[in-house]
Amino acid sequence: IENKSCIMVTVEESPLKPHVAHGRPFIRVGPTTRKLSREQYDILLQQRMNGYGFDYQACQKATLDDIDSEGVYQFLEVANSVRNLNENIMLPLDMILMKLGLMQDNSDLTRAALLLFGKKPQLFFEGSYEIKVGDFPDNQGYDTLLNDQEFNGTLINNFHSCISFVLKAIRYQSRKNDVIRQNDYDLPIEALREALVNMIVHRDYRQSIKSTVEVRPASVNFYNPAHLFGPAITIKNLTKRHPSRPGNKLISKIFYLMGLFENWGGGTLKICESMKNAGRADPVFSFADGMFSLALPRE
Repeated sequence: IENKSCIMVTVEESPLKPHVAHGRPFIRVGPTTRKLSREQYDILLQQRMNGYGFDYQACQKATLDDIDSEGVYQFLEVANSVRNLNENIMLPLDMILMKLGLMQDNSDLTRAALLLFGKKPQLFFEGSYEIKVGDFPDNQGYDTLLNDQEFNGTLINNFHSCISFVLKAIRYQSRKNDVIRQNDYDLPIEALREALVNMIVHRDYRQSIKSTVEVRPASVNFYNPAHLFGPAITIKNLTKRHPSRPGNKLISKIFYLMGLFENWGGGTLKICESMKNAGRADPVFSFADGMFSLALPRE
């Protein structure tokens, strides 16, 4: 600029807001820095206390040896194909993790790195990342099971294992055309996939409570500990356009790059739309005592 060399400094948005300088909280609005109002400060503080930014925090005991490098490079190939990430798959593992935000500048691995690509996530987390799935013959009770399973791999592997279990458990009709055999399920696959991804991305990973999926004759039900980051997010506005406020931004980023998550707040809308297009009843969202639940009616 004006024949002078310049240095551009880029500062990423902190997931651990609010921050205080000289005893006061501030907010950046465009090119200006303003004092944060008491109401805004309380909202940001509540979000942080409710687990917002958990996945950014460091696992200081973890090293690169705890990361499944093959899983990282497989993810990179998918992201390059699905989202045109255009990332060099020949880069060393630590550089890739750093570019994805999964490794901090001091080389500490984030919790998201271990949850998404850890060889043994159970060494660092107790139950909070596991998904328990059951196929029940009745709409009430837990005494009788047709099949059940617990998945305790990485979040990515848990997603694929869980969606496979559910699709095998629900009814479908198989029809064959001239080229391929096609299965018609009694619930839209898109709704099931979105519900499962939302459960993984939005859950509160500080709680040592397993996420659960119940396949029952009347509905498929999803349960997970979570928080609604009000005032923008409420149960009522999940069925209409709303901002995207994932509590785990790094985890949601990876699922977005895989083409499995929308970062526009449209996941619940997609569930509602796909259920409507399939001629099914509206999904039922609810939240009580720190637990979020979603029921997808099968009829």
